[in-house]
Amino acid sequence: MLDSRFKGLLALHGCVIVLVLPLLFFVLAAIGVEVTGRLEYDLINWPLYITGLVASGAIFFNFYPLLGSSVSAHDRAKVFQVTNLQIFILVLILFAIIFATKDQSISRVFIGLYLLSAYLALFSMNMFLPEWISRHVLGGKNTRACLVVGTTASCSRIAEWLRSKQALGINVIGLLNFDEKEVHPVDIPLLGDVSRLRETIREQGVNQIILLETRHSKEWVKEILEAAEEEGCQILIFNPWAEYFDYPLISVKDGPHTFFTLREEPLESPLNRLIKRLLDLAVAVPVVFLILPVMIPVVWCFQRRQSPGPVFFKQIRRGYNRREFVLYKFRTMHVRRKGDEARQATRHDPRVYPFGEFMRRTSIDELPQFLNVLKGEMSVVGPRPHLPEHDRIFSQDVKIYPQRHFVKPGLTGLAQCKGFRGEITDVELLRQRVHYDLEYINEWSVWMDLEIMLRTVRMVIHPPSSAY
Repeated sequence: MLDSRFKGLLALHGCVIVLVLPLLFFVLAAIGVEVTGRLEYDLINWPLYITGLVASGAIFFNFYPLLGSSVSAHDRAKVFQVTNLQIFILVLILFAIIFATKDQSISRVFIGLYLLSAYLALFSMNMFLPEWISRHVLGGKNTRACLVVGTTASCSRIAEWLRSKQALGINVIGLLNFDEKEVHPVDIPLLGDVSRLRETIREQGVNQIILLETRHSKEWVKEILEAAEEEGCQILIFNPWAEYFDYPLISVKDGPHTFFTLREEPLESPLNRLIKRLLDLAVAVPVVFLILPVMIPVVWCFQRRQSPGPVFFKQIRRGYNRREFVLYKFRTMHVRRKGDEARQATRHDPRVYPFGEFMRRTSIDELPQFLNVLKGEMSVVGPRPHLPEHDRIFSQDVKIYPQRHFVKPGLTGLAQCKGFRGEITDVELLRQRVHYDLEYINEWSVWMDLEIMLRTVRMVIHPPSSAY
C-alpha cells in the first residue's frame, strides 16, 4: 500500500512536469513575440519542439525514484542530481532538434533563457511539489488511521520511519503491545494490550495495522490477521530479519517463495550489461583511435627529455570476479626497481618526473586504460582496480571490500567524484571509498554513468587537491 502511494505520488509529480515543460516554452515564446518582438509565432516549429519537450518529460520518469522514499524531507544533493539529469536530457533533445532540422529561425538567446528557466522550475518542483501533492491528494479523507501492534522496543526502532510516512497520509494513532518485562519510551500513545485489538479498531476508526512482532506463534499471527480482515483493515507486516543485518534487505519473489538479498545489483541484468557495454564503446573507440595516437608521441617527447624509458606502464590489477588483467597507463615515474611497484604514490613523490606529475594531476596518464575498456577488461565507470597485494590488505581492513569485484573496474567512479581519489592513507578513507563503490553497484543506471562522466570531465579541468 505504501509503495503504491509513493509510486503514484511520483507519477503525478512526473505528469505535472510533462505539462509544465511545454507550457513554460509557450509562455516564454509569447513574451518573446509580444513584449520583445524578437520572435515570431510562425517561425517556431511548434509540433516538433512540443513533442521533444513531452518526450523529455517522459524520460524524466526514470529519475524520480532517486529523490528518495521520504517526500517530506528531500535531500538537496539528490534534488540537484535529478535536476542535472533532467536538464542534460532537455539540452540533448532541444539541440538535437535544432541541428537535425538546421533551424536558423529559433533564437539561441530564447533557448538559453528557456533552459535556465526550466532548471529553476525543475529544481523547485523536485524539491517541493511531491510534498504539496501528498498534502492535497493523500490528506483529508484519504488519510489512513494506523495502529501499531508489537512491543515498545520494536516500535521505538521504527519510530523515525513512522514519522517519515506521515507525508504519505499515514496517521499513527497509537501502539497496542503485549506483556513486556521492560517498557521502552515511545513517542506514540500506548493504547493498551493486544487483547483490546478489535475494540480499539472500532473505537479509533483504524483502517491500517502495522504488525511488528510474530511472538514465534503461527496461531497468534493468524488471530491478528483474522481480526484485521474481519474489521476491514489493511495490514503491513514488519520484516524482523532486517535487525540481523547491517544492510537493508531486498525481497525477491520467485514462484511461491520469497527470499531476501542484500543488494539488487542492476548490472546482473544482461540488458543493462549490454547498455553499459555500448556506452563504454561509444566513449572508448573515439579516444583510442583519435586521441591516443596524438598523445603517445607527445608523452614520448616529454619522457625522452625528463625520464627516458618505456612510454607505457603496465601492471597487474584485479577486476571483475577477481580476474587479473594487465592495466595500461602512461608512465609517470622514473624507471623503478623491481619490487617498488606496490608503493602508493605520495604528494611530491621523488619518483615522479615533472611532466608525469602534470599527467597524474590532470588524469592524462589514465588515457591508455581505454584500451582495457576496448578489450572488455574495464568499464569507463566503476570501482577503481587495485593491485592484488593491495586487495588482500584492504580486504583485511574492510571486510566488505571484495564485493567491489561484482562489476568491472572503471577509469572513474562514484567514489572519485565524491573526492576520494589518490593515496589511501587510513582505514576510514578506504571505508568511505568502499561505501561509494557499493552504492554505485547497488544503484547503477545509465544516467548515473553519464553524470559521473560529466563530473569527471569537470574534475579533470579543475583537479582536486587529492590529485597527485
